[in-house]
Amino acid sequence: MDDTILITFANQKGGVGKTTLCAIFANYLVKKGCPVMIVDCDAQQSIKERRKNDLLVYGGEDMKLPYEVISFDISKTEQLLVFIENLRQSRGIVLIDSPGTLDLQGLVILLASSDFIVCPFHYDKTTIPSTVSFIALVERIRNEMGKRMSAQLILIPNKQDPRVGKRDELVLWDETREAFSNYGIVTPKITVRADMERFSTISDLDNQLEIVSPAFDVIYKEIFGTTESLIK
Repeated sequence: MDDTILITFANQKGGVGKTTLCAIFANYLVKKGCPVMIVDCDAQQSIKERRKNDLLVYGGEDMKLPYEVISFDISKTEQLLVFIENLRQSRGIVLIDSPGTLDLQGLVILLASSDFIVCPFHYDKTTIPSTVSFIALVERIRNEMGKRMSAQLILIPNKQDPRVGKRDELVLWDETREAFSNYGIVTPKITVRADMERFSTISDLDNQLEIVSPAFDVIYKEIFGTTESLIK
């Protein structure tokens, strides 16, 4: 691929699986034959730390890696635009794990510069209002930027337990999905599974890609117009 695609994983609500899905999506893209880079902008540096641990487990720093993992502090707003411009020269898909807050000016710049914004969320009474606030932020940036912001918002219902939910809650979740679809694409649900509790930056773990593929295929098709692999 000749273009660079910036995809930012974001939601200020903790525990929705933002970092985990970012890393697993990188593994999914590698399987599809896409050149990938992850930029860890989260204060916890979970993906960068996982890469360090993976290198210890899988064979050291000399091994061939599926993609690069770097970090950047987006509070450094003066350097951020230059950093994003440099990312545009990388030729591939750049996945950005953003900080879990709405209070950074750097996050506004990051969202405005993205081609896709992926927002994992839960169907519950705590996470839905938080996700509404995030959608409102994206819409506010979009209104201020006008045609200069072309980012497609994609929402992923994550960690969904099909055994949980009273009748009135199920109705609320259906209404939420319909409402969210007015602002972006809502993917199929990713169910809560023990296989999704951890991730690797070296290779996909057992059963993970099978679990996430219905949701990730939606994102991939938005990027490439097909779900076919780039590998000939």
